[in-house]
Formats: sequence, C-alpha cells, structure tokens
Amino acid sequence: MRFLSTLFASALGTLLAFGVVLLFLLFFFFAFALSADPEPPVAPGSVLTMNLSGPIAERVADDPFAQAFGGQTANDLRDIKQALRKAAVDTRIDAVLLRAHGTSAPWGMLQEIRRELLAFKESGKPLIATSDEYYSSERDYFLNSAADSVFAAPEGFFEFNGFATEVAFFVNTLEKLDVDAQVVRAGNYKSAVEPFLRDDLSPENEEQLSALLDTTNNTFMRAVADSRGQSEADLQRLADEAATLTARDAQEAGLLDGLLFEDEVMDVIRDRLSLSPDASVPTISLRDYARVSASSAGLSSGSEGEVAVVYAQGQIVTGDTDDTFSSSSMLGSENFVEAMATARESEQTDAVVVRINSPGGSASASDAMWRAIEQTTREKPVIVSMGGVAASGGYWMATAADSIVADPLTITGSIGVLGVFFDASGFFENKLGVTFDGVQTSPYADMFTGLTDFSDEERALLERFIDQTYQAFLEKVAAGRGMSVEAVQDIAQGRVWTGSAAQEVGLVDALGGLETAIEKAAASAGLAEGTYRIRTLPRPKTFLERFNEALTTQAATAWQHLTLSPFERNVIEQQRVLRDFVRDHGTAQARLPFAIDIK
Repeated sequence: MRFLSTLFASALGTLLAFGVVLLFLLFFFFAFALSADPEPPVAPGSVLTMNLSGPIAERVADDPFAQAFGGQTANDLRDIKQALRKAAVDTRIDAVLLRAHGTSAPWGMLQEIRRELLAFKESGKPLIATSDEYYSSERDYFLNSAADSVFAAPEGFFEFNGFATEVAFFVNTLEKLDVDAQVVRAGNYKSAVEPFLRDDLSPENEEQLSALLDTTNNTFMRAVADSRGQSEADLQRLADEAATLTARDAQEAGLLDGLLFEDEVMDVIRDRLSLSPDASVPTISLRDYARVSASSAGLSSGSEGEVAVVYAQGQIVTGDTDDTFSSSSMLGSENFVEAMATARESEQTDAVVVRINSPGGSASASDAMWRAIEQTTREKPVIVSMGGVAASGGYWMATAADSIVADPLTITGSIGVLGVFFDASGFFENKLGVTFDGVQTSPYADMFTGLTDFSDEERALLERFIDQTYQAFLEKVAAGRGMSVEAVQDIAQGRVWTGSAAQEVGLVDALGGLETAIEKAAASAGLAEGTYRIRTLPRPKTFLERFNEALTTQAATAWQHLTLSPFERNVIEQQRVLRDFVRDHGTAQARLPFAIDIK
C-alpha cells in the first residue's frame, strides 16, 4: 500500500512539473508577442477615451503579463497625467472623452488628476465627460465636473448627498474570542487602538475625522462651484436638503448638461468638432495611448540632468517584501533603503524626489527609511511628495527631506506611537482546549508570548518603551521642521491633518502634486525646466518575477498536501493564522489610526 501511494505521488508530481513547464512556455511566447507589439498608431482627428473606474494605482509595472493574467490595472496615475499632457499638444488628438464611474482613489490622487484635466482644457480642445448608465459618486463627479460638458444616462444613479466615513470596532469580537487586547499609546489622537478598546468613536477621534470630512467637502464644493458656475452655499443646500440621487435631479440642479446615451454623447463630440452627423470618429483608449511615446505626441524630454523619483508605497514593515499575488501592499525598509542608495550613488542623478503613499507602520523601519533619506540629503537635494496619504511612519521618514510638498487633501501627520499586545490564553483554553505551562529565568521573560496578562510592572516597562519612541518621533519632527519639541507636541498627539491644514501648522512646506516636487528638486539642483529626465525607483517586479515567487510558494504548499498528514497540515495552517494575527504584537507602531475612506 505504501508503494502504491509513493508511486501515485511520484506520478502526480511528474504531471505537475510537466504542466508548469508547459505553462511557462505559453507565457514565454505570449510575452514575446507582447514585447514585439509596436507603438499603436494614432489616426488624425482621434478622440482619446479615458475610462476611469475602480482603484487607481499610484504606480504599476509596465507589464502586459500582469494586466492580462495578474489582475493588475492597465494604467496608473502617471499614465493618466502623461496622457492628458500628450493629448494637449498632440495634433492627432482633437478631443478627450472622460468616463469616470466607480472610482475609488484617495482624494489627494483625484485632485492631481483634476488639475491635469483643467490644464488640458487650456489647450482649447473639447473635454467631454459622461458616467454613461453607471453609478456616479462624488468622486466620479469631482473628475467629470472639470469637463466642458457633463452628461449621464437618463436613468442613471447620481450621488450628491455629502460625505461620510466609518470605523469598524472589534472589541466585542475579541471578547467573543476570549482574546484580551492590551494597548499602550502615546498621543491623545492616536486612535488606531480604539477598535480594540471601544465600540464607538472617542471625542478626539470624532474631532479629527470631522475636520477631514469638512476639508474634503469644502474642496469638493468649491471645485464644483467653479466649474458649474454655482455658489458653494447653493450646492451645500442641495446636499443637505435634496440629497440628489438621480441623474434627472442632477440635471435639474444644473450639475449635468444633459441626459444622453453613449451614441448621443458621440453626436455631441461630432458637433464640437464640426463633423457631419454620420462622420466616423476615430478613438484611442487610454491603455493604448499610454504606449504612445511622448516624442511622437510632441512632448520634448530633456537629457542634460536627471531627477530620481523613489516610490514609497504601502504599510511600512521591516526587511524585504515580496510583491506576490497574495500579499498586500507592503513597503519594506530594505527595499526602500536600497532604492535610495541607488539614487544617492548614481552619478547621473542630480536630485531625488521621494513619493510617499503610506499610512505608516513599524517605527523602527520608519526610522531606517528616515536615515536613508537623511544620508541622501547630505549629497543631493531631496524633496518629499505626499500622495493620498503620508501619515505616522510615512511622515516620520518625510521629516529628513529638505522640503515637503503635499496635496491639499493628503492625509498626513498622525505623529504618535502605539503598541497592541494580545493575550490569547483565553482563546486557546476556552475555544481550543489548549493550556500552557513553562519555566523562565527572569520575571519578565514571558511578557511577549501573547499567552499571559501584563503585570503593573510589565505595563510600566511597555509605556516607557512607547514613550521613548514617541519622544524620538517628536525630536525628528522638531529637527526637520525647525521647531521646538514643545511646539511639535502641541500639533502632534497622533492627530491626522489634511495637507492644507498641515501647511498651516508647519508640517508641510508647499501644496502641490508630484510635478511640483519634481520642479522644486530640479531647481534645487540647478536644472532648468525641460532639460532633465525622470528616473523611477525601485523598478517594479514584472509579472513573471512575481509569478515565479508565487509559484514557488504554491509548489511548496502542494508538496505539503502530498506528503503531510491531515493533522500536520492543520497544525501548520493554525500556525499561519496565529502568526498573521499577532504579526505586530510586541512592536512599536507609527501607523495611521485606520483606513480612512471618505465617501
């Protein structure tokens, strides 16, 4: 019987290996075909169609493999902005048709796109927007309202009812699981720990969230008022009293220029371009136009200098991070330090821009990344550009730069530190029937096992640890911003600010997007406008690289299923669940309170 099972496992392994080889051959030929694909042609009189829906990535690998098989979006923020710049000067592009529906990007990123839309309008070419028959939210309308004319389908859903954000609380869940969350924090507004302690918002948390909502609402109303020729007061009254939910109501309120189907929108474009009603209108998608070179579109690029843009995206963790299919967005300290070293040591690089989109994370990793920026400032100008969020650990690392640029709606600040320590002994004993006993050489040796409650002395030690980390954070901010520690303390406390509010309290130097930061970096290095090229770091892993990493993991898992008993596999799975659950247990975290989604 043992012989038959071994024979079966060997045969199955051979079949799996053959399947993997065949799959790689198919991928290879597919990749070869895609790489040989020439730059797409652009017919004279074309309309650039920009379909913006779902999440918009800050940066994606220029990898058709990932787009075809990896679930990766085809275009990122750079592609969208560059396409609009190219279209503004490209004599082959006569108009842009914007379709924003179901977008879920951060408001700071949406504001960068809206600025580019407004800049495109200065070219004099028509910019038409429609949500077609899709659901249209405030995010969608924030972009669409920048157009010359805005349309929607007659029976479309149109949301114009103000903004809200919610926070999930887990204290009751932990109670049901017999898990005790023991929290230590520094900063009255450091509310990342509230979901483990409360079932509602604290007054401090409610205050900072209300300020974020008010700023977003005011920015939105001001933008729409400017584009639609209405007063902010009338628009606010519309959201407060009417709660517009249909396209017909939106048209009556002056928010739309018409209720048209897609073919009728094309008729409007023909009219704007002075074409006959039956004329054919060539179109090119954003996905294809992104592959059109800047030079062929008429944009000049410099070669006399170089500005490196180092991207820092995701939750900050220590070490190296592998961007596999199953991993979330993580920013590894080793990856960032290596990218900064590349920029610092390159003789071609004259200045560096650090583009931060991070809610923070590990305090020690944030400090290592701060060090990498600080080292670079000794040799080259370094400007930080804050995207949708650059808070807590994301702000920690930013303080080493020569200057900080934020979007007015960037979520930033959150200068505070926390530690969450889980006591899962009740879970193991009451839910799983597992008890623990052991020996130790010192009274505090078992305090981080996650299997015991803290004594008063142990809690005092932890509070001292968190307070020291918080003090280090304050001192970094004070030194970087030219402020006293006491002044930083007044605006810290873990409070979250918008970019515009952060500038008012001295945490940010200037307001603007990535281009503003690049221009400041180039000017600091003595590079004239239009004379330099842009280099991006670190290089995103291709689909094949990520697929190979994921395949290795999956192969190991498959081999375990073939060779391990059901009991052994169950133990390994429980170990994995527990490891993920307590990953941050026992560490100091400089992290944004929670995922703030203003909608």
